Amino acid sequence: MKILINILVFLLLNSINAVCIILPEGKEIIIKPSGTEFSTKVIQKAIDDCAASGGGIVRLTTGVYYSGTINMRDNITLQLDEGSYITGSKEYSDYSNDAFIFGRDLKNIKITGKGTIDGVDCKNTKGEEGFRGPHCIKLVNCSQIAIDGITIKNSANWAINCRYCSFGIVTNVTILGGHDGLHTRFCNNFKAKGCDFRTGDDSFAGNDNHDFEISDCQINTSCNGFRMGCMNLRVERCRFWGPGEYRHISQNRTNMLSAFVHFSPKDENPKLISGNWTIKEITVENVDNFFVYNFKDGLWQTGQPFSSVTFDKIKATGILKAFYIKGDTLRQFNMLLTNSEFSVRNSNEKKTSFEGAGLISSEFFYVQDFNSVELKNVVFSENSPGKMLRADSGNLLLIENVSFDNNNNSYPLQLVGIKDQKILKILLNNKKLKYKP
Repeated sequence: MKILINILVFLLLNSINAVCIILPEGKEIIIKPSGTEFSTKVIQKAIDDCAASGGGIVRLTTGVYYSGTINMRDNITLQLDEGSYITGSKEYSDYSNDAFIFGRDLKNIKITGKGTIDGVDCKNTKGEEGFRGPHCIKLVNCSQIAIDGITIKNSANWAINCRYCSFGIVTNVTILGGHDGLHTRFCNNFKAKGCDFRTGDDSFAGNDNHDFEISDCQINTSCNGFRMGCMNLRVERCRFWGPGEYRHISQNRTNMLSAFVHFSPKDENPKLISGNWTIKEITVENVDNFFVYNFKDGLWQTGQPFSSVTFDKIKATGILKAFYIKGDTLRQFNMLLTNSEFSVRNSNEKKTSFEGAGLISSEFFYVQDFNSVELKNVVFSENSPGKMLRADSGNLLLIENVSFDNNNNSYPLQLVGIKDQKILKILLNNKKLKYKP
């Protein structure tokens, strides 16, 4: 019976653009390419017909499809077979809701397969920065979202834009070029695993999120790996590297700014304090900064403060600064850093600002206005003279078995205004160093 169905499907696919098959598991509509003609109406009708019967699969077979906005519906799977290629219109007027694929107030939606979606860098002269066009996938107030296996290229704005969404799973997705990768605002319960993001702008971004897990991802960007505001964030077994393979279009550069930077923009009226981050087993190569949190005057960081983060088993090489932290005056920031290594880039390049905000300190590790910072089993390697770690205005600083390696023997610490400082073991160029209060 299955062979007979396959023969029938083959014959029909070679005579018309869409075939509907009723199977025990539900309706499936199979679409074939229509040459150089736009497929928007055919794809949309298939989605609407499936939705009218309670849901189903709309499957695009191997070939090229030209389309404007595609509107998702409840209980719909958009399946892109291997070799299928949806290329967007270059005319912004062919899109609605500022999106290539759009959904609002939906449940149980999936975009899967090994096909490709190409946003063709569609320009909108009235868009962000005077050129950004539609987001590739834009979802608003949706839940039970699955995006798996697809490749997104040349997204005219963010590749995946989710706002007020919940229970999203993004797996084995590749993003090449464009702007932000996965950008979530006011979202909860998201997971991303096995993804390969090589973006022109931030790879992961958003604010007022909670309960996120990111694992086993490849992250390359000409901006920030994570520009994130989130309560309960876990990032494991990821690789970050720069410079970016795709340039930041408006700034025309490729250097990767940071692996992690706090994000809480005032103009979004953020309500959620970021905290309870666990970052472990990651590698970072040739990135300007490892972690930046500047609550006082950082760009898009001043809406709500950051409360706590744990870093474990980090290996960062070829960076200019390890940590630059300026917390809030209530000293709510807490950090635990263990079993990690940070080494400077072999370069005379020095950063005096980060995204327009001046850096008041040149140390490899700088922290100000904090509740507790604990460093255990950490190595810092830096080649410039002067202090390597400076801490100002904090409640507790614990340093235990921390090694400072540089090309001189100057004392590596400067501590000012620390209420409780516990310096248990420090080494300078592999020699035990006596603490100088």
